[in-house]
Amino acid sequence: TKNKIIKVADIEIDLDKMLVYKNKQEIVLTSLEYQILLLLFTNLNKVITRDKIIDKIFDLTGNDVYDNTVTVYIKRIREKLDTDLIKTIKGVGYRVDK
Repeated sequence: TKNKIIKVADIEIDLDKMLVYKNKQEIVLTSLEYQILLLLFTNLNKVITRDKIIDKIFDLTGNDVYDNTVTVYIKRIREKLDTDLIKTIKGVGYRVDK
């Protein structure tokens, strides 16, 4: 069977292997960065609120999450992927468009 892959532009997420690729090169993300990216990629064209991302981080880590934490994670993901696919929706959250 074919691996489940979500592809947007030159970024691919291999859901079975939990790996992220850009132009077929593996991009190393922390599990938390991966989960945040996955959340955005599984809700294409939809705005994911900062609160939803905060809840996700809390569910995964059990740590209190500050609003700024989300900004930092998104920034890191953008830098690692070297992409502007993740759009900021001012005062609301983030969106990835297919």
